[in-house]
Amino acid sequence: MNRTTFLLLLSLAAPALAQPPKAFTQTRQPGDVETDPIRCFWKTDRSSIIVGERFTLVLTCGIIDTDAIKAVPDFNQLEPSTIGLLPFEVVKGVRHEDIKAAPWRYIQYEYTVRTIAEGLFDKDLNIPPVKITYHIQSSIGGGSTGRDQTYQLPPITMRIASLVPAKNADIRDSAPNTFAEIENRRVRSTGEIVAAAIAFGFAVVLLGLAVVRVVGRYRVRTPAAERLLGLSAVLRGVLSEAGRVKEDAAGGWTPELVLRALTVLRIGGAVALGRPVAQAIVESDVAPREGQLALRKGLFRSRRSLVSNATTPQTITRARAKTNGRIDARTAELLKQFEESLAVLSTARYGRNATVPSSELDSAFENGVDALKKLRVARMWPMRMVGSTPRMSTEVGWTT
Repeated sequence: MNRTTFLLLLSLAAPALAQPPKAFTQTRQPGDVETDPIRCFWKTDRSSIIVGERFTLVLTCGIIDTDAIKAVPDFNQLEPSTIGLLPFEVVKGVRHEDIKAAPWRYIQYEYTVRTIAEGLFDKDLNIPPVKITYHIQSSIGGGSTGRDQTYQLPPITMRIASLVPAKNADIRDSAPNTFAEIENRRVRSTGEIVAAAIAFGFAVVLLGLAVVRVVGRYRVRTPAAERLLGLSAVLRGVLSEAGRVKEDAAGGWTPELVLRALTVLRIGGAVALGRPVAQAIVESDVAPREGQLALRKGLFRSRRSLVSNATTPQTITRARAKTNGRIDARTAELLKQFEESLAVLSTARYGRNATVPSSELDSAFENGVDALKKLRVARMWPMRMVGSTPRMSTEVGWTT
């Protein structure tokens, strides 16, 4: 790349300026060329305008910018709010991003301009000769900054084609819409409204299908009064009954309390095995039989669901043996807890001349209640039970 120097460097050498001109000599290197440090030109989007009409005026400047020397203009003079273009008025403007193409750096301003002066009909009006102040910075000989210099932009001529009619009281910046434009917009808006209505209709249909699907999933083809309790409601009622049994057993275990504890743990063991729990919907005045647990059903009608199951320790033992270790550790642990608890309580209730200490009964029941709590948590998150309870019922050949 050729190195660029200027005769303008004369102004940068202060010692040389102090001497007579004849004593100063400039050494020109091979390949150096002489050029102006800044060059600018105007460009418009039209050459003929009318009074009050807006048009675009673009100013492009190339500025020397190298490692050795650069021109530094005062850009504040070119800002849309400060540049003087009278009799033209700058409505707005913007500076675009600079482009570097060594040894030049190009800047560009785009102005939106208009004129509202009178007496300009059929005349040529020049863009005023704007002046740009700049100075030269050089890194030669330790670096120096030259004095301020002025560059005058070249003129550009605009033809005023017509004036505003004399009867007009003001100048409107926006042109009125024609009937055709109004009609086109009306047709477009109508089409968009129709498209929006169709889309909304599809959304309503999809929402209706989703509601029907959700309702159908929970609908049972029986009268509302005969619908059974869900498994979550059963487990919640079983745990509530377990809490009441624990409170009553604080004063000592009785055969009735042992039977109630067995009913609670049998239902829990059936759920852990994936077996169905028997339910009977009855009126509130029907008393539960032995081995049944009465759970409230509904909020406004006094009906109950009698829940029961015949799961025994031997049932759980046989089921675990049939799986051959193909169940996960969590389900296996729950089944073991239910099996041990049912075994202790069954011995206390049905064993011949068997006396089980209260402390052992307390421990067995606590172990079973702990298994019930874990089972309820697992049923609240079905994904945690994938491969556990559902797989258990399939492997042992039961159907639910």
